[in-house]
Amino acid sequence: MPLDHSALLSDAARKRPKSVIRELLVMEKRPGMISMLAGKPNPEGFPFSSITMDIKLTGQSEPVKLTMDSDLLNESLQYSLTPGINALLDAYARIIARVHGRTIDDGSAAGDFALSSGVGSQDLITKAFGVVLNPGETVLTEAPLYTGVLPSLTALEANVVGVDTDKEGLSARALEAKLASWKTDPATASLPFPKILYTVPAGSNPAGTTASVERKREVLAIVRRYGILLFEDDPYYYLAFDGLGEDPVSRPRIPSYFALEREGDDYGYVIRFESLSKIISAGLRLGFVYGPRTIVRTIDVVTASTNLHPSGISQAATATLLDYWGVDGFLRHVDSVSAMYKERRDMFASYAEKHLGSGGGQQPLAKWVLPVAGMFFWFKLHLPPTENAPEGDSSDLMLKKAADGGVLLVPGAAFFPTPGPVPYARASFSLIEPADVDEGLRRLRAVIEEAWHSAGYDSIPPI
Repeated sequence: MPLDHSALLSDAARKRPKSVIRELLVMEKRPGMISMLAGKPNPEGFPFSSITMDIKLTGQSEPVKLTMDSDLLNESLQYSLTPGINALLDAYARIIARVHGRTIDDGSAAGDFALSSGVGSQDLITKAFGVVLNPGETVLTEAPLYTGVLPSLTALEANVVGVDTDKEGLSARALEAKLASWKTDPATASLPFPKILYTVPAGSNPAGTTASVERKREVLAIVRRYGILLFEDDPYYYLAFDGLGEDPVSRPRIPSYFALEREGDDYGYVIRFESLSKIISAGLRLGFVYGPRTIVRTIDVVTASTNLHPSGISQAATATLLDYWGVDGFLRHVDSVSAMYKERRDMFASYAEKHLGSGGGQQPLAKWVLPVAGMFFWFKLHLPPTENAPEGDSSDLMLKKAADGGVLLVPGAAFFPTPGPVPYARASFSLIEPADVDEGLRRLRAVIEEAWHSAGYDSIPPI
């Protein structure tokens, strides 16, 4: 059953007027148009005459110099269209078509979607929540979830309900059970039925889990059956380790939820968010949203009255790079980046086994699922029980004892929609050097052992 996206818009989104000037800007490009429209600054006052970038290329020791096209530079220095500079959107649309098999406006049902850029994907996710959710409405999230979305959901006064996860991330079985019992379960019976399911399907932050294509098909079938929007937040999609070593241009990649919509007759359930932060530069602050036209264009209305558009220079620099690479070059680059992270993952895993596993013949003090994408390890620590925490509380351990012991991890409680003690902790392997991993995990083991001794145990019970 197709979704009525207009009916899903929040009251605030319906009330927000469109920017008349921004709506008319697109008409300035018509041949022969004389525009007295926008209060744009005169470019004679801009000090930039050209921009040249030294670009590192995969497999080459010497950088390549790329000079930004003069027309593109001039466009980037001025106020530009809200969704983004066309050169950037066109380049990214070609990547979407190749990787996810859907081409914008190709006349098919699969091509009936819109694409916009934002100041990183979090900017777009925050706006997307705002254009769909009214205060008191409900969003489902995997538990644990990316903690960066919680402040915006709290500000929207949304009900955030967690769905259990397993080694493949969001559990389809748990999702079905949650939705099927919504009106009868005392925990949810008084809440509005969910409008959104939010998930990070590849290399999830914090759990490091990745959904298989079979799992994605199950979840997509469920959201279609219940009429829920699926927010696919996928910043680690290109940091997947399976398939590395094969030809980056021709090798298969795990299908996204957005791609899998092609397997059914109903489109418009998936809104996909991507980021360049992990694969090109976090400081560029560029992300993308694509999906149902009504939702994406309503996000544009919010952007038009807030930050107008992402940095023009960031857009133009990225467009220049993507144009030089082409889709083939982009795929080669992301696989080289992913290979770097896989090497770091393997290094971190070896030290985790040495200090927290049984690698040295000692008592294991943590469990974890080896991540197959992304940059995080999610440890379930073996901690002494307390009256309120039968499996222990990592918050007290991380915020006090571990910090005093000279090692920092994020306590797991920060990643759950419902507060409470949990034994989990998140560690990132993206930057830390091998010697520091070795010493840091040694210190973590010592902190856990001391916690057991301080709790009155002469020996640590088996995990």
